[in-house]
Amino acid sequence: MKCFIYFISLLCPLFGSDLMGIVIDENNNEPLIGANAILSNEDNGTATNQQGEFIITDIKSGHHELMVSMIGYKNWSKSVMISRGENSRLIIFMKREPLIWKTINVMGMFPSKHSPEITQIITQRQLKKNSGSTVSSLLNNLHGIDLQMAHEHGRNVNISIRGSSDYKPGGYNNRVLLLIDGFPAAIPNSGSSDWNAIPIENIERIEVVRGPASSLYGHNSMGGVINMVTKSDSPNNVLAYQAGIGSFNKGALDLNYSRNLHKLNIISTFGYNASDGHRFNANHKNIRSSIKLNGNIFGNQRWLISSIISKSFNGQPGFVYADNPGLKSFRQSERTSSYLHIFYSRPLLYNGILSISLAINNFNTIYNDRNDTPEGELQGSTTYKDKGHVWRNEYQKVFNDKSVITIGTEVGLDLSKADVINFIYDQPKQSTMAIFSQLKKNISENLILDFGLRYDYRQVQGGEQYRKILFEAISPKLNFYFKPNDNVQYHLSVNRGFRAPSISELFLQYESNYGLQYRGNSQLQPEFMTAIELGIAKFETQQQTWFWNLFYNYYSNMIDFVYTIPVESINRTDVEGYGLELGSELANPFNLGDITFSYSYLKMMDIQNSGPILYRPAHKAKISLTKKLSLMNISFLLRYKSTQQYEDFLSNDHPIVNNTVRFPVKTLPELFLFDLKLSKNFSDYEVELNIKNIFNQDYVLIQNYPMPGITWHINFSKTINE
Repeated sequence: MKCFIYFISLLCPLFGSDLMGIVIDENNNEPLIGANAILSNEDNGTATNQQGEFIITDIKSGHHELMVSMIGYKNWSKSVMISRGENSRLIIFMKREPLIWKTINVMGMFPSKHSPEITQIITQRQLKKNSGSTVSSLLNNLHGIDLQMAHEHGRNVNISIRGSSDYKPGGYNNRVLLLIDGFPAAIPNSGSSDWNAIPIENIERIEVVRGPASSLYGHNSMGGVINMVTKSDSPNNVLAYQAGIGSFNKGALDLNYSRNLHKLNIISTFGYNASDGHRFNANHKNIRSSIKLNGNIFGNQRWLISSIISKSFNGQPGFVYADNPGLKSFRQSERTSSYLHIFYSRPLLYNGILSISLAINNFNTIYNDRNDTPEGELQGSTTYKDKGHVWRNEYQKVFNDKSVITIGTEVGLDLSKADVINFIYDQPKQSTMAIFSQLKKNISENLILDFGLRYDYRQVQGGEQYRKILFEAISPKLNFYFKPNDNVQYHLSVNRGFRAPSISELFLQYESNYGLQYRGNSQLQPEFMTAIELGIAKFETQQQTWFWNLFYNYYSNMIDFVYTIPVESINRTDVEGYGLELGSELANPFNLGDITFSYSYLKMMDIQNSGPILYRPAHKAKISLTKKLSLMNISFLLRYKSTQQYEDFLSNDHPIVNNTVRFPVKTLPELFLFDLKLSKNFSDYEVELNIKNIFNQDYVLIQNYPMPGITWHINFSKTINE
């Protein structure tokens, strides 16, 4: 099987008249950029340019079915007659449809409706409405997502979907996979992601898949997937910039420049932000840049090269603990994150598209002491060097009934190296070979079947003192989508997720400056999750949408860090979680403004030990109101999170029960947070004032890490057309 997978993974591409058209939004008559135009019975297809135009060349004479699709619009199709020597031109008007829940495929560079996943799409309009200065702050405003962090620009940010993950010092237990344009971007050591390294100024949209996506992406995606889709096409010779100042000497500058050269599109960005931080040693500075080159070759072959480089400096403020004031931290970190993505696709015979992609990600992190560190607090330097490589091939075939089959292979290699005073691990590496397939079948006009299957073979080598560890997993999925009319969609899904232990969970050996010893467990088994989901999305009108979802997750061998002395990784035999999500979007009801509401409930239990899984709040709710006034636009956001329990590992009160040290379980208080945004659009620029935590509430997202009180930020943005 391994040889077969390896052989397939090395496959490279093998293998009239013209049809022209322009695709237009019927509401405002503006051209649509990036719409997909495909002839269903030909090996031909393309996307619209910055003028909304497309051309499909070398078409055989006869009848053809033309399909045009774009996220946020209803699919358009028409039978066209192509005659020899004659060129045809079409004007296509696309109708909008609501975007709370859509069925799209988060795969490679082709998010499309051809192979659905239950996905939430956050558009550029919604991104601007959320007005987050970092990726983590944007995600924090989405329903069903829980975010734990020391502060907005902090190093340690953990994303959880439906209680899948939690943050614990020494272990992330990360189960949400970050994708950049469809490419995995996890740090090999911990499996976590450098969320704030992504250039927010260049994000076109965000796609959020809730629940296991292991049938496509394997390891680390059992909780869900967050795909950051960067801009691929922009108006020619356009410079956009934003500049801002704010609390704690905050300063920010973002630049975005695009240029079109014949068939080559260039998009480049630069971003800078810095702040003194809201408390001692919470300062940060982030510099990031990106360049993206993409174009078409010979009309129907597509290629893309994308590079992101981020340099960040962060203070590590440490815990604020009344019983132990000596915990003040003087540690600082410096990280360089770089992403190189290469993508190529071309049509093949029999209505197929072959895509080949390569991702190379590097993360170099250095932890140092400050210059003013007291002599007794010196810890020296710690360096982590992580590299991730992924080679992915996909073949997608579209049938005449709009059914789609996808097959693919994936080869990955992760390397991790640590140079520290206290020994951590001996330069481990992990490699993955996988083969996957997915079939989307239109059973009828109203019913869609989506079946997927993936096999993973994963090998981990921990150095000379550890044995070679092998993991195998089969990840199936079965989804049904029923749409009796244009206004309602039901879905039922059964998925299986898989996650192998991370390098730190297997081999970590470390002692913190506050006295806890961390020990990995090389005997850990991979964890699996079976997820069942039932939901409905209803579009009453263009002005009103709502949804609800019921979900049940069963974890087998869930990996968790248990706080004892020393802290160790274990497999929890049986864990279950279930809950409810519901929400609605209302466009200016009773002339109040645009209203968005969401609520989620979660309960997670360790079945074997009959106790709750900690660090999971039961209730979360968000409500936002955006109103356009004559003088300005005003946006109001309320976030609520209920209490959650945690283990106080800093406490000196830790009794011994059954020869095991137990730390006391305590409760983080519930929180209500209110944010306000005021903005004014002028002829060619915009001014925006953001005020967060307007009632200056004291709160924490991680125990003993106080978050900022009231903060403000003024932002100025302008676009220059050359």
